[in-house]
Amino acid sequence: MKKLVLTILFIFSFFSIVNYSIAWYTDEKNIEWYMEKILDLNYGIEQYKFEVNEIRYIYFYNKNSQDLYDSFRATEQALKQEFLKQYKNDEIDYYTMNGIINNFNLFVYHSNKMFEYLSMKEKNNSYKELDNAIFKNYQNSRSYFYKTKNLIK
Repeated sequence: MKKLVLTILFIFSFFSIVNYSIAWYTDEKNIEWYMEKILDLNYGIEQYKFEVNEIRYIYFYNKNSQDLYDSFRATEQALKQEFLKQYKNDEIDYYTMNGIINNFNLFVYHSNKMFEYLSMKEKNNSYKELDNAIFKNYQNSRSYFYKTKNLIK
């Protein structure tokens, strides 16, 4: 019984004294925290905020509307990638990036609404109140895009 207790105490003390976890590693230039790198604490939150909002897929019967929508969606993805690239290269500071994220997400929100209303109008042209909703969301979308653009300058 004494040997069993001593063995348990020895094993417990051995694993509690020796630190096998490596919380950091070194590269050629500096010491970086391992957990910070795994969780991508420097850029992961901003990237997640961008990925939460995106222009949802909508199908249009009209080819011109579908082409406009497809180019709009591709441009939105390209802009997000460019913003993140500039942020990772320290061309955009933290506070500016948060302003860009907020304004760009509102731009995406109103763009989604505008395209949804356009799709509804395309399916049933008799709803005249949709014209006002499309115009309002287009106006808001454009406003938030310009706010995003001004933050970059």
